[in-house]
Amino acid sequence: MTDSSFGNNIRVDSALGGPAPNAGPQRRRKLLIGGGSVAVVALLVGGGVWWATSSGNDDSGQRVPVLPSTFAGYTEAKPHDTEWSGIGSESINTDITKGEVNLTYRASGGKALIIRARYEPGTLRPSDPSDPLYGIYNTKVDQKQVKTYSAGAVGGKIKCADVTIGATKFTTCGWHNDTTNVALAPMLNHSEIVSAEAPSYLRTFINSLQLTPQ
Repeated sequence: MTDSSFGNNIRVDSALGGPAPNAGPQRRRKLLIGGGSVAVVALLVGGGVWWATSSGNDDSGQRVPVLPSTFAGYTEAKPHDTEWSGIGSESINTDITKGEVNLTYRASGGKALIIRARYEPGTLRPSDPSDPLYGIYNTKVDQKQVKTYSAGAVGGKIKCADVTIGATKFTTCGWHNDTTNVALAPMLNHSEIVSAEAPSYLRTFINSLQLTPQ
């Protein structure tokens, strides 16, 4: 696929102050991850993230990701200062060697990025252009909504789409290689938003992980 652009006419969540009262981001995360009922447009509920059926040891020589403390003007928030508090977990893991991480990075003006990343040596298959996009909340995105971008030096492709959950429309992006998968969404004032910069943010993040290029 060739790289695409979201264009200049970007619509964001109304007033940027948050979704409708009964569809806040924390409640939506609980519903999506807990399997409850929620109105979803352009999203198909899916399982795992780029899982493969292969088993065995990691033969890729891939490095363990090193999570950056800062990138692209964003700084990692402390574990208690998280946008992931609504996923139903008592504690938020930020150590990728111990399992999936749910990260929050903050910048000035109420801007934030939520990032989910997992390192699974020996369980993922190499990136393929036909792979589906699994968004930030582990949901499979309708392939017709997806646009593809270069991932830069680390290799592979970034996939992004504007999706709608409840009253909120926002951008979600994902990337993976044969050991690591990452998903990202931008936020403003604690609400997910549409952002033309999301692919660039994800590109910068994954190229900060010190991974071996594909």
